Amino acid sequence: MWSIDHHTADVRLTVTADELSELFADAVRALTAVMQPEGSTSRHDVAIGVRLDASDSTALLVDFLNEALTASHIHRVAFTDVDFQSFEPTSLAATLIGQKVRGFGEAVKSVTYHGARVAFGEGGWAVTLVLDI
Repeated sequence: MWSIDHHTADVRLTVTADELSELFADAVRALTAVMQPEGSTSRHDVAIGVRLDASDSTALLVDFLNEALTASHIHRVAFTDVDFQSFEPTSLAATLIGQKVRGFGEAVKSVTYHGARVAFGEGGWAVTLVLDI
């Protein structure tokens, strides 16, 4: 589950999930929603592999989302699913799955580290992310 809060120069996403890997997958879906994909151009899925290591879960999530963002722009793909081949709190191997699109209505430049902190609490895993637009 996620919520989106638009500001003048950025967008704040709050993502929550029961499992850490689910938090990562929902964050990709939230990022895609913010980007406002315009018109699918193919019925076939596009799959792009990602392998990352980081110092902690927060850095891993931000790096993962920036990889998804870069791949979205380069390949014009709206990612809607993630298949994790391996997932640890500081490393992952995954396949981003989505559809080719004509473009995006919102130009997201990057996912920032500003204020980001992946945390586990009473409601499960949660993070608030700031997207630079």
